[in-house]
Amino acid sequence: MGSKTDSETKTIVKKLLIYLISYYVIYYVWSIILVGSLGVDWHQLGRYPFRIRKSEFSPHRRDHALGAWLAMLLTYVCCLGLTYGVIKATRKSWDYVISSSLLHLLLCILINQAWPVNWIWWLTILLASAVLSVVSEVVNYYLRDMREIALDRV
Repeated sequence: MGSKTDSETKTIVKKLLIYLISYYVIYYVWSIILVGSLGVDWHQLGRYPFRIRKSEFSPHRRDHALGAWLAMLLTYVCCLGLTYGVIKATRKSWDYVISSSLLHLLLCILINQAWPVNWIWWLTILLASAVLSVVSEVVNYYLRDMREIALDRV
């Protein structure tokens, strides 16, 4: 009987699907919370995670634009637990973070039918991806790889 490793294609695809679905569930949970707390119209919720225009995505405004920015930021913060719970591999965690960010970029382009030109959106996604990549590797390394191994006492 063979053992499964983290580098097998089936394992990678399975973890990537779980990671991506969980990523968007987290994104929409934060979007629902922020739409409700900021008093934004509920019909905007469907496109909320995919806002890329300056008028729709900005921490300076105190309306739906702030909510879209906070939703992205809080999603990446919560994804630290996601990389720890789903990925469980120090050297592979950055792959999943970058893959989810690239897929999110692609979906934003497809949904908006425009290239993101908002510098705040770019700065947020690049910094959040970079920080999450580094921190998730450190967390997986110290909490998984370096944990004490229980040995049987003879």
